[in-house]
Amino acid sequence: MNPQLSPDIQSQLELLRDIRLPEPIGWWPLAPGWWIAATLCLALIAGTVLWSYLRRRTVRFAALRELDALRIADGPTDMAHYATEISALLRRVAIRANGRAAGLLSGTEWSDFLSNGKGGMERHWSTVLAEAPYSPSHLAETDEIRALADAAELWIRRHA
Repeated sequence: MNPQLSPDIQSQLELLRDIRLPEPIGWWPLAPGWWIAATLCLALIAGTVLWSYLRRRTVRFAALRELDALRIADGPTDMAHYATEISALLRRVAIRANGRAAGLLSGTEWSDFLSNGKGGMERHWSTVLAEAPYSPSHLAETDEIRALADAAELWIRRHA
């Protein structure tokens, strides 16, 4: 006790409590900025998963996957059979992209359809694809088969 203070002040001071420190700050609840960051991260992840799922369901992805299944290993192959398979795949892609009219084309009309426009196939490969079901079987080298598959892949990427 301080002798200079009056008894009233002394009694008032005795009623005062000691200073209490606040509770330590915990990690929960998070600040609003963290909620926003977490929401943006989750939205980005969900968007990426959704985009990937929808992309896999597209005609282009399915056609390219089927073309990869048609690609063959090294060695000579029956060109007529291989070109017929690729032509059927391209016809399905064309029907999906341009309607039923593309499915009715045959011969030179089908060849013209494949080679038309800026994204068209080379005239040689479109002719090979158009005439493949009617041409005699012959063995083709791996390079020729790969070139045909590459031309078909490029056409699918540009038109599907």
